[in-house]
Formats: sequence, structure tokens, C-alpha cells
Amino acid sequence: MTFAISGDCCSDASCVAVCPMNSIHPSPGEPGFGTGASLFIDPRTCIDCGACADICPVDAAKPADRSAAADVERNAAYFAEREVLEATDLDSWEPVSYEVWGGGPRRVLVVGAGPAGMYATRELLLRTTADITVVDRSPDLGGLVRFGVAPDHPQTKQIIGTFERLIRHPRVHWRPGTDAATLPRDRYDAVVHAVGARQSRRLGIPGEDAACTAEDFVAWYNGRPGAAAPAALVGPRAVVVGNGNVALDIARMLLSDEKQLRDMEVPREVRQVLATSGIKEVVLLGRRGPDQAAYTEPALQELLALADDRVELRYHARPTAWTSYGLTLDTSEVIAAGNLFTAIGFEGAPIDGLPFDPDRGIVPNVRGAVVGRPGHYVTGWIKRGARGGIGVNKACAQETVMTLVSASRAAASPGS
Repeated sequence: MTFAISGDCCSDASCVAVCPMNSIHPSPGEPGFGTGASLFIDPRTCIDCGACADICPVDAAKPADRSAAADVERNAAYFAEREVLEATDLDSWEPVSYEVWGGGPRRVLVVGAGPAGMYATRELLLRTTADITVVDRSPDLGGLVRFGVAPDHPQTKQIIGTFERLIRHPRVHWRPGTDAATLPRDRYDAVVHAVGARQSRRLGIPGEDAACTAEDFVAWYNGRPGAAAPAALVGPRAVVVGNGNVALDIARMLLSDEKQLRDMEVPREVRQVLATSGIKEVVLLGRRGPDQAAYTEPALQELLALADDRVELRYHARPTAWTSYGLTLDTSEVIAAGNLFTAIGFEGAPIDGLPFDPDRGIVPNVRGAVVGRPGHYVTGWIKRGARGGIGVNKACAQETVMTLVSASRAAASPGS
């Protein structure tokens, strides 16, 4: 019996490195890596060794006979028209070799304890002998995993267990609830900024201030400290502008009934508000066509399985105003609704003392090294923009830490 990967895949590619048959794709460097929700196992070459299941941090790799039929079919379909790859053919990517360099930085500050920061911490532990201080303004570890993943996806949140093991390492000093600006910069040889990009992008239409952004709504239903409840939810219809997985998460939460909400790990207040909202129908509005939709097939199927008769998918629809009557489109049509939610992507915010590109919402960098600020590095969404899932941060962090190590080596070389 072969193995299959489910839609809960975090795409951190740990399984790629341990597969003896090179059966898992797309691997880092291949087209499609980091753009979808899942990796896939080729049933034609899988030898049922279980190495992928042993290392998967979110239990997404399972024997095919214990996987959903749709997941098994999805894995097979990915390889249906692809050539069988030999086990020795590693394409454009090879597993990382961890050469520990003792002459590197002695003290490194990592700002942010979400996936980007924790993968960077892991790489620093593997590649250097440095003491690592990890800070986060939140009192909780996990960042996007804890407060961004929908509460009906508990398997994805299991990766927090990996992060907890990292902060217990004797060379890691975990300082939750700490503002990095309060720490003296001269105590550290390098700073890795992994602060993410959680600000919601704006539509730029009249009345938008009365809408609820993905940033605020997702933080609220995940119980992030300080997150405020949305304005009164008014049924029977809500409009969600956006065609990514976050938009689908919002729709799924709005349409979950009381029993489904009881099975989720959400605050009681959230459960009560959603269960009594009266919202029975959601219009998912895409400004582009279905071919440009950013949601993944598993996410769409999950939503339709929950509420196929209560979800309307609209494409090529451009909002022009939000009023008490509903959402006006550029065709003059008004979609009557009690609430508007916007989920059109996220962008980073400037970091004190570092350059910032407002058009891309990132800190300008070369392979993670901040332009014009020696000793400062970035990883995650603040480095590459708000794209790619949780596991993509692993490859991103590897590149940044290799750049940091190379700079330390150059600085330590004679005549440098």
C-alpha cells in the first residue's frame, strides 16, 4: 500500500529529503513549489517505507488506505502525465548538508516567533554555534500558525510542537511579550527580522472602513490577545471579497453551525457570536476570473462539502462602494448583504531603522541580507512578500541563514 499526502500538508519539504525513491514533488526549486497547498506522493514509485509519515510535522502523510479517497486521487492525478523519476534523479534540489561553522556569530537575535522565525532558529542551531535570542511581542509562540490557521484545521497547528522543542534548546533564549526595540542592538552580532506581513490590503472604495478585514476577523476567531470582536453580524447574507484560502476560511467559519463550532478550539464568545449571527449565505467575490483564483482545490472542496447550497462564487466582479444597502459593483448591481469582509491579501509594515519598499510591502534584501544595513537580515513574508504557505518558510530561512553565515565567514577571513 502506498502513501498519500492530504490537504493538511504544510509543504516544509522535510519529507522530500528522507524519501528514498524521490517520490515526493514538487520539491524546492521545482515549478509549483510554494504556490499550492500540498506536496504529492507518486503512487508509481512509493515503496511504503513510511519515512515521510515519520518526519511530517503535521501528520499529513498517511497510508493510502487510511486517507480520504479524494486525497489519494489528487496525489495520483498530479503524476498522471509526468514521467517516472528515478530515485537518483533529485532534479534541481538536493537535501541540505549541515556543516557547522564554529567561527560564525556568537549571538543572534531573531525577531518573531512564527514559522519564519522558528525555521530561522532551527537553521541557526544546525549551522552555527551561536546563542540565539528569540523575541515576540505576543506572549504566545507560533505566530501565523497559532493565530492565522483556521481552528477547524487542528492538524496544521501541530507544527507548534516542533517550535516548542526548538525554544527548549539550551542555546535558545525565549523572550515572549518582548518588543525587540527595547533590546540593545550592540549585544548581538546579527539580527534576523521575521515579523511577517499581517496587515490586510485595502480595496480603496467608499465605505470600506465599515467592513471587517481578514486581519481582524481571523485574529478574533483564533483568540489572539487584544483582538476585537467584529461589528454585529447581520444575516442572512455576507459578502467576502477575495479568492484565496483565507477568504474560504472566513466563509467556512461564518457558515459553520453550532455543532461544528463546538468541535473547534475557539473562545466561547466566538462560538456564541458565530452560532447566533443569522448568516446563512456567503457570496465569495473574485475581481478576476476562476483561472486566477488563489485558493487551492482542497480548500474549495472543503467549503463546498460544508455548505455547497449556501455559497455563491462570483468572478470578474469589481466593488465600487459599500453602503447600508450592500456592496455596489462597477456594473451598478448591488449585492444586498449585512456584512462585508475583505481578504485580498496581506502586506508588511515598515521596521524602524530599515529600508522599506511600500509597493511590494517588503524590506529590500539580497538573499535575505537587508540592503544597506550590514548585520540585519530578513526571512518570511517581510522578505519575499505575503505568498507561500507555512512550510515555504523553511527554504526561505535556509537561504537567509546561509547568507548570514557567508557574511560572517567573509568578515572573519584574513584581509577582509
